[in-house]
Amino acid sequence: MKKRIIIAAMGLGAPFLAQADNAALLSNETATPAFEAVDADKDGMISRQEASAFSALEVTFDKADTNKDGALDADELSRSRQPGDSK
Repeated sequence: MKKRIIIAAMGLGAPFLAQADNAALLSNETATPAFEAVDADKDGMISRQEASAFSALEVTFDKADTNKDGALDADELSRSRQPGDSK
């Protein structure tokens, strides 16, 4: 009986550990990931494909891509995090 309780408790803790790992990739300002974590190929731009791995960024990609070049640079990502951004 004790083994079942311990195993069940361990199983319940796994999602929280995964969430903690993901939290390290997120910006403190919003629930969008840090630029370096998303820029998988380290070319200084976040492509739509790279952004698609992060739902919070995927849904705001078009709005954040202010120059409409199909990629986000660090400035575009930073501006998209500003409170009250109307762009």
